[in-house]
Amino acid sequence: MRFDGRIVLVTGGTSGFGEAIVKAFAREGATVHFCGLIDAEGERVVADVTAAGGKAHYRHADVRKEADVKAFVDATAEASGSLDIAVNNAGISHKAARFADQDMDMVEDVWRTNVMGIWYAMRHEIPVMLKSGGGAIINTASILSKSGAEWMAAYGTSKHAVIGLTKSAALDYADHGIRINAVSPGPMLTPMFDRALADIGGDMSKFAGGLPKGGPANPADVARTVLYLASEEAGYMNGANVVVDGGTSSGQHG
Repeated sequence: MRFDGRIVLVTGGTSGFGEAIVKAFAREGATVHFCGLIDAEGERVVADVTAAGGKAHYRHADVRKEADVKAFVDATAEASGSLDIAVNNAGISHKAARFADQDMDMVEDVWRTNVMGIWYAMRHEIPVMLKSGGGAIINTASILSKSGAEWMAAYGTSKHAVIGLTKSAALDYADHGIRINAVSPGPMLTPMFDRALADIGGDMSKFAGGLPKGGPANPADVARTVLYLASEEAGYMNGANVVVDGGTSSGQHG
């Protein structure tokens, strides 16, 4: 119960890694406010958390729209009176294609979701945390934030940008009691992984960034790292990018 009484905000919490994060915080006593686009999935996650004795609240919000993000953050603050932890997890991938063949509407959509969604979130989370006396923010990046992303340039570029956002914001608020870090997962057993695998015809040798020898991670295992970064145990970590990939990127450079 490390987070008993804490108020946690999660973007993109209706499935996959985000769902695992919501449930992990709720199991440890937090009240979790999360958003997404598929309302039925949001309601399912709330029902799961409630059945397990936890507290979670869902709100429909599109992180590509600053007004939606602001409304979500404001509603969380109004309902709870504070904001202790934020996990900016909402993100999308795309179909594999070589750089010059990638559709520009798709590239823009990936950028608006993966980069501007986090920018908007931090833009509105930070003032609330300042009023609350501080807090912790964790942004979801990827192992493709540390290397080239063959066939996945739009996604890889967006995740490089997430690290830049994280490090810059961490420096701006290091003396204001707000810690901002990133987590970079490798492949996980999520709907996004399933779609990516189907896109390459099930040939795991073509999976961008490679796969760990033990296979894709259970997202619940990776969520434990997010909880660590949010906890007092990580109180001296700020501006870090923590790779959690089962050794996938150990032989890479960058």
